[in-house]
Amino acid sequence: MPLESVPAAATAERLVEVLERDGAVIVEGLAAPAAMRRIGDELAPWLTLPIEKSPLGNDRFKGMKTLRTSSLIAKSPGCRDLATTPRVLEVLDRVLGPQCATYQLSWTQAIRIAPGEIAQVAHRDTNMYPFARPGPECFVNTIWALTEFTKENGGTVVYPGSHLWSDTRVPTPDDEVAHVEMAPGSVVIYYGSVFHGGGANVTTDRDRIGIGLAYTLGWLRQEENQYLACPPEIARDLPEALRALIGYTGHYPFLGWHEGADPALHKGAGQRRKYATSLKGRG
Repeated sequence: MPLESVPAAATAERLVEVLERDGAVIVEGLAAPAAMRRIGDELAPWLTLPIEKSPLGNDRFKGMKTLRTSSLIAKSPGCRDLATTPRVLEVLDRVLGPQCATYQLSWTQAIRIAPGEIAQVAHRDTNMYPFARPGPECFVNTIWALTEFTKENGGTVVYPGSHLWSDTRVPTPDDEVAHVEMAPGSVVIYYGSVFHGGGANVTTDRDRIGIGLAYTLGWLRQEENQYLACPPEIARDLPEALRALIGYTGHYPFLGWHEGADPALHKGAGQRRKYATSLKGRG
């Protein structure tokens, strides 16, 4: 079955409605084709490497015929624009926002699935955190299509509704599955608690390339170390909002302070003072 696709003009409320039901939604044409071509050019030095020279290595989970590169905020100005796409941030405001003073970028990766790759093991991105499922969302992922996504070339596989499954349930052949099929510039937004994985690329001549940008609550450890991925000598020249999004800010009231830094970092300027979550740990 296909995932529900909505036009770029769809409201954040509509996107959250689909996310709450299915755990994932495709937004068509949210980025211009020219913007995606620019990103492809910026990332070409890494994306055109031979698979065996994948910057993140190869194994059964990452893929033996899949190339991955990270640190996208440092490598690609175009990816900086994707990370701060207003409609995506409006969704995050509604999903992550109520549970933290401010949310943050957690993970960046460009993923090229080459012909002959087998399907990735289905997984939840939230498994890195010891929170019981089902429960409030602590992680939201986006994958932008740099090339066309089809069922045949490795379009992401999603198990709709699996964000509502318990910790003890895993996908079986009897469960409903959806394949992300979308054109360049479209994006799939999905909860970190939904089971998903890269699809098998059964073509002989078509790579599937996606740009992954994920977000998490501001009081959780980021998956990718953004302070190494985008060090201060690069971060200082970024727009203030993006610099804060990747973690160069405090989280109200006491997280992330540094002696002698901007007082706004200590005060959590512009952040929520009241927030709460009902996430429960697994102990």
